[in-house]
Amino acid sequence: MTIIGVDVGTVRVGVATADPTVRIPFPVAIWPRAQYEAEKNILKLIEERNGTLLVVGLPLDEEGNRTDICENIEAFVRRLAKRTPIKIVYIDEAFSSVEASEKLSQAASTAHRVDAAAACLILQRYFDLNP
Repeated sequence: MTIIGVDVGTVRVGVATADPTVRIPFPVAIWPRAQYEAEKNILKLIEERNGTLLVVGLPLDEEGNRTDICENIEAFVRRLAKRTPIKIVYIDEAFSSVEASEKLSQAASTAHRVDAAAACLILQRYFDLNP
């Protein structure tokens, strides 16, 4: 059983996984959204790792309101939901990419590494809110 976290951007999707008993997120990959590559690979990951929960970051503003990209992310997730019975939850991921970038700033971080690290932070927030 595996919990999968995703940081959905407009160009690519960062992905992390965690065993629900250990609860330590690990970055898996960054996949481009072009030609549905991210969707195909996430579905494959769900199947290969027996995914039981998909945690999706939804960027809310400082007051907890939806931002402009929320509908885009939900449309991406709806396409996944049509093709897999995995349980899907949303979690506020405001500033996860900024936080990931700051954590990686000492290393020569690329946007790809930031996306995967942001997916790890999304999973960690889920665990923190669901002890």
